Amino acid sequence: MDETLGTRIRITRLRYGMSQIELARRIGISKTAMNQIETGETIDPRLSRVRAIADILGVSMDYLAGRTDEAATPLRPRRHTTTSVG
Repeated sequence: MDETLGTRIRITRLRYGMSQIELARRIGISKTAMNQIETGETIDPRLSRVRAIADILGVSMDYLAGRTDEAATPLRPRRHTTTSVG
């Protein structure tokens, strides 16, 4: 199955029991903006946002983009930082 960026973000986020609101807050965007990224309504999200999401979820940007199936070893979300992106 070809997974989209948003699908991989959602699956990884849920794997950690993290809400969309929590992830959005941690990268400094609204829940609406986070939902648009996950649903594909935002076709080309800012690179800085994708980078922040990957860092927080403990996966590579290549994994989120579907370029690899190797998420990270081990999968661990970052719990202690808040990143503000523009």
